[in-house]
Amino acid sequence: MALLAFPSLGIRRFTALALLLGPGSSARAQDVFPLAEHPAVRAITRETLDRNPGIRASRERTEAAVARVDRSAALPDPMVSVGYDKGDAWLPGRGMDTGPRFSVAQELPYAGKRGLLRDLASREAELTRHETSGLALGVTYAVRKALADLLLARENLAIIEDQRGATAGIEELTRTRYAAGLASQLDVLRAQAELARLDQMRAHEEGLVSAAVAEINRLRALPAGTEVDPSLRLAALSTLPIEMPPLAALLARSHDDTPEIRAATALVERDRLAVDIARRSLKPDFVVSSAYMFRGSLADRWTVEAGVILPAYRKNKQKLAIAEAESILRSTRAEQEAMVLRARAAVERAYADYRAAVLEARIIEREVLVIDALAVDSALAGFRAGLTPFISVLEAHNVFYQDRRQHAELLFHILWHSALLDAFGMERQTS
Repeated sequence: MALLAFPSLGIRRFTALALLLGPGSSARAQDVFPLAEHPAVRAITRETLDRNPGIRASRERTEAAVARVDRSAALPDPMVSVGYDKGDAWLPGRGMDTGPRFSVAQELPYAGKRGLLRDLASREAELTRHETSGLALGVTYAVRKALADLLLARENLAIIEDQRGATAGIEELTRTRYAAGLASQLDVLRAQAELARLDQMRAHEEGLVSAAVAEINRLRALPAGTEVDPSLRLAALSTLPIEMPPLAALLARSHDDTPEIRAATALVERDRLAVDIARRSLKPDFVVSSAYMFRGSLADRWTVEAGVILPAYRKNKQKLAIAEAESILRSTRAEQEAMVLRARAAVERAYADYRAAVLEARIIEREVLVIDALAVDSALAGFRAGLTPFISVLEAHNVFYQDRRQHAELLFHILWHSALLDAFGMERQTS
């Protein structure tokens, strides 16, 4: 942890990140985000995954798809019919073989068709599970991004308060020198204008805090205005090393765990089964039936029949269905390949942004802010001695705090892009 002290500015301590680019770091599932194990972040994430309506709806769709698996392999419903036979129809009165008739018929698919239908429904259920996983990743990313927005706004408010205190001190010093004839009225007005500008910046950041809290409460389905742990600040990163996992490990994790890739694989398997089902449609199905007839004074009659449903129009029906299914399978395989490439590129982009943010933050922390602080100290000392104009003090002062805000922005980008890496580089639908 790097500590920089600026007593002349009224800043007791500026805490910077320990930024590591260790090649030996390893990536585990869902752990690139530096604050993943922070108690407040864990509680918010767990609450969001439990309460988010979109995730709950997706889980119910999965349950419905699972319930369809066994149903899809069930036999077609039997047909039961009731009739009335009138014997000796051309003679008056009741014939000897007149009476009611009851029959039942059952269609029996060709061997293996029901099993293929069950497997097809299983793949459909698997697709809904991947959809739920993708939605959970998207919601987790969204809540972490909203938390990063909140932490940045809170950090900027803290920086603004520090800057306002330091600017008020400079304004007071300028008024004292103006009263002694050592500074101009313009210098005093410039200092006062800076104070007003900081009040405007504070109002803007307070609005960003409210917007981030509103987004977090939407994602976790809590009432408007519910407070987010006020102790959660960007300074929570101060004692944490920011690890840069190897890109190869992140790419391997992406290929194995990305829900979209898994869904594409399941789609290929589903469409392969659809081809098998289409080919099996060339086989005949069967129908068995039985009937009972009450024939009055004659003996009752039982009949049993067996029939075959022939694929008689295979040239214009079944074979065209096979060709269609095979074309769809080829298309799905190409889409699977495209998804693998998209996922890889998404991870590479997020990794590049993450790495750049880490490197830039380290440079600002270790070099730029140190030089800025020395420049401010030098400008103030020269101003007190009458050797440095007020404008130089104001410029050095503003540059220092602009760089502090830029550093906070880079810390925000570290959180943002690490959250994106944990979502395999993809921003998913969260509604």
